[in-house]
Amino acid sequence: MRISHYLEIDKKMKTLRQNSGITQKNMAAKLDLSVPSYSNYENGYSEPPMEIIEAFCNILGISLDTFFGFNTPKQTNEHPNNYADLLLILDTLKSNNIPVKTSVSANKDTHTLTSTISIDNPQIASLLNGWNELNEKLDNDLIDYDEYKIWFDDLLHSFKTPIKLI
Repeated sequence: MRISHYLEIDKKMKTLRQNSGITQKNMAAKLDLSVPSYSNYENGYSEPPMEIIEAFCNILGISLDTFFGFNTPKQTNEHPNNYADLLLILDTLKSNNIPVKTSVSANKDTHTLTSTISIDNPQIASLLNGWNELNEKLDNDLIDYDEYKIWFDDLLHSFKTPIKLI
């Protein structure tokens, strides 16, 4: 038996592709494969080479660790370090066809600017709702910081799915 059987590569490819709303025909085209060749990977008739799996992950915007289900620590800093990094995150969302709208308003009395970011995506709305509820519990001393971190990690884990393009 091949290792791809144990890692369920066929099932992962099919599920991730379907969750992303991409047809087999479109995925095959993106991977520069014939539809039957790609279909054989999803049905477990043949094992995709690592280059195909890497390209597949790049198309879906996921890491190989996510694809294979590994939880390895990252060596690079993925957190925004400055405001330009935040702008890059918003631009990445927009380039992935997730509508991002921003507005700026000025308060003449306090001489302050306020910015609003609107992201029209139900998954992001659900994620942020969970995060807001969690922060409210922490702010109201209903949980301590250690509990917050546990719940936060759980929230992150529950949303580790590819972003579904609208």
